[in-house]
Formats: sequence, C-alpha cells, structure tokens
Amino acid sequence: MKKSFLAALAIVVMMASSCGALAKTSTASSTASSETATTSTATTDATTAGSNAGTAVRALYTQYKADGKLDMSNLSNIANVVTLANNIQGLKSNSSTSGYVKQFTKGLIAGSANLVNTSNSSSVISSLTGLASNSALQSFVSSNTSTATSTATSALESLTSKVSSAASTASSAASTASSVATSVTSLLSLFK
Repeated sequence: MKKSFLAALAIVVMMASSCGALAKTSTASSTASSETATTSTATTDATTAGSNAGTAVRALYTQYKADGKLDMSNLSNIANVVTLANNIQGLKSNSSTSGYVKQFTKGLIAGSANLVNTSNSSSVISSLTGLASNSALQSFVSSNTSTATSTATSALESLTSKVSSAASTASSAASTASSVATSVTSLLSLFK
C-alpha cells in the first residue's frame, strides 16, 4: 500500500510540475506578425496559469474550510500547492505588466469558480505575488519535484529500496511544509 502511495505521489508531483513547464512557450522574431503571436501566446499563458492557480486555490480553500487548517500531509494538498506554485511564477517577473496581471486575474477568477472575484482579486494577486517570491515555497516545490522525479525513476528499477529513502525525504520536506502552510493559509484567510 505504501509503495503504491509513494509511486502515486511521485507521479502526481511530476505531472503537476511538468504541466507548468509545458505551459510556458516562447516565440522570438522581429516581424510584426511574430510579435502579435508572442503577445497572444503570453496572454493565453497568463490566462491558463491564472485558471490553473485558481483551481488549486479553490481546492486548497475547500480543504482548509472543511478542516480548519491546511493539511500538508494530504497528497491532494501537496499536488495543489505544487500546481499553485508552478502557475504563479509568472507573477514574479510580470507583476508590473498590467496586461499579464489582467489576463492572469481573468483566469484566476474563472479557475476558482468565482472564489476570487473583482472585490478581492487585488489582495489575492498581491498575496500570490508575494507567495511566488517565497523561498520556503520554492524549496518545498523543488524538494517535492526532485523527490518525485527521483522516486519515479528509481521505482522502475527498485521500488522497494526507494520507499525508505522517499519517507526520509518526505520527513525533511515536512519541516518546510509548516512555513509553506502558514504562507498559503494567509492567502486562504482572505476568503473568510
């Protein structure tokens, strides 16, 4: 049972992190039509990232509301935090780009099923921008992504020998999870 759980965790985290990486595309050319295509791609990327982040925020808020805390031992929550982290990275470099933020917000509202709305979107975007720069979050995602990738690859060779290694890595990630939970909880408390 533990072997299946760890393999599933590894696959979910790896898929979540790769989806964020695959969603990012770039087009570079000096022609006007290429610039238009790049702008269109950036707009689509911002809306998609916002929608994915909104879906993750909604799922995290639903669990937070039900349990009264963010349970970082829950596989779904870990996957949602990784999804959120991967999709808010564009806010770090584009926080002053009104077009990007506007499209991200549009996607965020849709993805969150209106949990984020025009009344609270500015404070949510501000919180997400801060969260995107949170080094504990980046460490948590990096740790879980590395663990998942390593565990998934090694599982093909010898899943049994990796179970104890994954458990050890999960224990070290749990110490960072508390800091991440605090940061995400402050975001989720905006919806009370």
